[in-house]
Amino acid sequence: MIDWVTMKISCEHDGIISNGEVVSLSKDGDSIEWSLVKFLPVVGSHDATVSMRSITQSTIEISGNPVKWLQGHNLFGTNDLHRLVWLFFTELLKIPELKLKPTMEQLNRIKHGGYFISRIDINETWHLPSRDDVLAWIRASGQKMRLKHRGAGQFSGDTLYWGKGSRRWVLKCYSKGDEIDSRKSNFPNELRIPQMVEYADKALRMEVTLKSNQLRELLHHDASIWTPETAKMLLLEFMKGLEMSNNMRLTDDIVKSLPAGMAMAYLSWWHGSDLKQILSKNTFYRYRRKLKEYDIDIGIMRDVKEDTNNVIPLMRVLEAEPVGIPDWAIEQGLVICA
Repeated sequence: MIDWVTMKISCEHDGIISNGEVVSLSKDGDSIEWSLVKFLPVVGSHDATVSMRSITQSTIEISGNPVKWLQGHNLFGTNDLHRLVWLFFTELLKIPELKLKPTMEQLNRIKHGGYFISRIDINETWHLPSRDDVLAWIRASGQKMRLKHRGAGQFSGDTLYWGKGSRRWVLKCYSKGDEIDSRKSNFPNELRIPQMVEYADKALRMEVTLKSNQLRELLHHDASIWTPETAKMLLLEFMKGLEMSNNMRLTDDIVKSLPAGMAMAYLSWWHGSDLKQILSKNTFYRYRRKLKEYDIDIGIMRDVKEDTNNVIPLMRVLEAEPVGIPDWAIEQGLVICA
């Protein structure tokens, strides 16, 4: 589903949509060097907000989570960017304070994707038996899974990131149950019905954030080329870079066959050492290339305290089809943009 969008849309409007202005003055205070219109928070369903501001008198910038703004939650939603933005924009038109006055031509362009994207978050959900299984899967992925050209993942809390801090794109996985129960969560209490909580508890979520440079490189900054299949296709394409290392213990015979220095390094890694901090760069990558012949990746540190032998097979989970929108959610009116 499409989770977050930052986009610029052509739309005539009266006045300036802003929450004030940031101004930089010259050193002597006699002239303005630059100014920036601040985003205005716009409240939607269940007090969810998106941010808007004027770029010109005929262009606005919008940034936020349109799914959450429309239905109060983002447990499930849609991959159809055009439909999502159109539903979202038609609701914005009902807010008189914004004074939006799009022309018929502008409305037609918005309906068919005539706008530009500078950021988009796309995710899919896989269900495991319980939240404990989801968290165990994520911990095991931190030990055994790496992303091609990005290396091992990096934890921030219980969220596992690949490429954290990149100016182009970031892939991450997390427990949706943990997210809606966190102190920072604004998940509405009135939506915490048993079925929603159960859905979230079992939810392993994989998410990619595509930023402006990456979108332009892929030629996907132009929303008009998006189809209802584009979002899922892009996420799965980035997930293809995930690689597994079994990192099982080598037999004594294999260890004895290794050069002495490599064998000692392997045993040190097996007991939890970070070889990047111990070995020279050239030695580390030479040992790593050799040990990968045995399906060992010393670039992924072992958590010697965590037994992952009973964890649900990692890649098998992601090879399954993501869960869709449950029938009960549609029947109960909990999803608007399906």
